Formats: sequence, structure tokens, C-alpha cells
Amino acid sequence: MSTIKGKLQTRAFPLSPPSGHRLVKSVETARSASRTLDEKRAAAAAHAAALTWTGDPRDIKSATILLVDDVFTSGSQLQHVARRLRATGAADVRGLVLARVPWGG
Repeated sequence: MSTIKGKLQTRAFPLSPPSGHRLVKSVETARSASRTLDEKRAAAAAHAAALTWTGDPRDIKSATILLVDDVFTSGSQLQHVARRLRATGAADVRGLVLARVPWGG
């Protein structure tokens, strides 16, 4: 909630229910675990290309979208999916991850 000139404003952020995901992968794609960075990027691009938006396409236009992922390794998955959503009209795409693979090196 925010206040503008003394008036309280709220923004609605619709959530996809657990049983009704908005982004669904239509075909199986290569896994990126235990791969090189280039292989991870290629797998992420294939993953993003295989996604289908199951909601109303108008929901994407000018929207701020929050992507939720379980594990962050290279960031390629979030990056490629975000690019695809922005190309479809999303104003902003943010990512929330639950765990981070330890930094290598």
C-alpha cells in the first residue's frame, strides 16, 4: 500500500494458485544440472521457449511479474524466462528464489 496526496492506494497482485500455474512447460527439455555455463544457458533458452502462458494474454501487458523458482544456480533460467515475458509485453519481471547454490571457484 502507498499513500498519494493523503489517499491510500492499493495494487492488486494476482497470484497463480498452486493447482493453476500460469506458465507451463509443454515439452520436456534438457536438464542443466552438472553442466557447463554454456550448456546451462542453452538449456535455459530451450526451457523458456517451451513455456506456454495459460492465463489471459492481456494479463502480461504492462504487468509486473514475479517469477518464483526453487534453486538459483547460474541465473540463466530466470533471465531467459524474463526476457520472453518482457518481449510479450510485461513491464517488469522480478525473480524470487528459495535457495542459492554455493558460489564455485
